[in-house]
Amino acid sequence: MKKIILALLLISSSLFAELDWAPSYEQGLAKAKKEHKILMVMFSSKTCKMCNYMKKTVYENDDVSEYIKTFFIPIEIDISEHPDKYGYQVFGTPTYYFLDANGKQIGRMMVGGASPEGFLQKLKDVQQGK
Repeated sequence: MKKIILALLLISSSLFAELDWAPSYEQGLAKAKKEHKILMVMFSSKTCKMCNYMKKTVYENDDVSEYIKTFFIPIEIDISEHPDKYGYQVFGTPTYYFLDANGKQIGRMMVGGASPEGFLQKLKDVQQGK
């Protein structure tokens, strides 16, 4: 019985943390506009260790994932698949841009990763317009 409960908790916690990534930049921007949310653009690459850390550790943090789900539409853009980077400057991966529903940049871009607590604070600063 304990094993069943533990398995259910693990399954439910992994579902809880899962983010709904927009399939494309254009669709993400349209969804952000429709839902009145901020577009969180993550530029990444397959070989980026910090990108993988962000995906496996930071985005899996329940506080971070719930905050993103509430206020943001996340999208990941692989710079090897989109070398034009939609016109954004990418100095390293991951690089984050935060855009309002009209595609206007909010705050400063962010280069590199962060702890779950540090990233959550960055998200709160962006959401509050700091």
